[in-house]
Amino acid sequence: MSSDGFFDEHEHEDALEPRHLIRRSNVVLRAGIMMLGAGTSGLRVREVMRSVAGTVGLRQLQAQITYTDITLTVRRRSTFRTQVGEVAAPGVNAHRIAMLKEFGEHLPERATVAEVDAQLDQIEHTPKLYPSWVLIPLVAIACASITVLGHGSWREVLAVLPASALAYWLHRALTGHQLNHLAVVLTSAAVATGLYVGFSRLLDLALGGPSSRFAAGLICAAIFLIPGFPLVTAGLDLARIDLLAGIPRLTYAALVLLSITIGVWLVASLSGANPDPVPPIDGHPVLLWLAVLAASFFAVFGWATMFNTPIWMAVASGVIAMLGNVPRLILIGFGVKEYVATFLGCFLMGLLCALAGKLFDMEKIIMTVPTLLVSIPGAAALRTLLYFDQSNVVLAMQNGVATVLAVIAMVAGLAGARMLTDPEWAFTGATPPDAPLGRITRLFVR
Repeated sequence: MSSDGFFDEHEHEDALEPRHLIRRSNVVLRAGIMMLGAGTSGLRVREVMRSVAGTVGLRQLQAQITYTDITLTVRRRSTFRTQVGEVAAPGVNAHRIAMLKEFGEHLPERATVAEVDAQLDQIEHTPKLYPSWVLIPLVAIACASITVLGHGSWREVLAVLPASALAYWLHRALTGHQLNHLAVVLTSAAVATGLYVGFSRLLDLALGGPSSRFAAGLICAAIFLIPGFPLVTAGLDLARIDLLAGIPRLTYAALVLLSITIGVWLVASLSGANPDPVPPIDGHPVLLWLAVLAASFFAVFGWATMFNTPIWMAVASGVIAMLGNVPRLILIGFGVKEYVATFLGCFLMGLLCALAGKLFDMEKIIMTVPTLLVSIPGAAALRTLLYFDQSNVVLAMQNGVATVLAVIAMVAGLAGARMLTDPEWAFTGATPPDAPLGRITRLFVR
């Protein structure tokens, strides 16, 4: 109480809810919001929040995490505090995920709120690893590499390169103006596809005729828009029955995919593309496999840098993609159903990511997601659109089901590998039991 007989505002605040608890709760929520905004799974968000809570002296913490919000309740003695934080603009920043993960693992047993805040300030103000003039050509090379994997020839590659580069530049510019995200995705997809058609027509005029492989690159110019991180983290969250985090992520990924579909469809319906599958390119097997290996690496490497992945992790993702994509293609060549081969290939890539994470002290999730790019069923998705446009419902449904099964196989393969190599996904308890599977998961834990 002040000298004039009235309660001071700060004394009244302390009486209702101690300021020290407010400050501690704020820093815990801030760490969680930063991790959530970087695009990782709900489990990793909780891990960082618990680490921060422990180091500032909070022992009881409960958090409800969705794709854009965190509702946090902390308790200390007989006092509790509940507050809500929101991610203003969800995105992906792999480098920030890695920094926050390392930050949470190396916090001291005790630290003040000011000390933790200072570390978070440093992480928050860390600039992006790659400037635009580096990212734009790398993303274009990634899209062109997917064109090679989709049986496109040098003509399709030559058309995809400038189309994807210009569309990605436009996408970054529109996103920077904070326009509606789904509208930006739809516009970018339509522009990427339209530019590809335009550049292809210029090549047709220059070379005296159209290419029989025109359809191979039609969707590849917009492939950089695929929501890889939300799709994978949604699958991982759902695998742990974390429905509150997984379902919103999956809904967001589905909406982005729908926006891409509409944008591509607007142009594809006017392009006159042949919906029939594009046959593999004829040539010397050694040269063809070298092209596949190079395309697998550069597709994933370019996509990883787009996510702001540190360079060595991006290289590791590209190498793992090569090692995982070759068995997948071999299985498809021997007549194995594509979704089965995709599941096995992604399962292998998930195991290799876990092994690389263990051996080289790298964060698994930011290596795992880019490797998906080599397995994306872009050709089947495009055929679904074109067949629907031609009112061929039977073939459209067949290709649509194949697309859905391939996407499920990708996420299931990675989730299966994560369950085998990470006890937090394999078991409901904090400590894996002393059983063969429990001993296997310990081998991959840092």
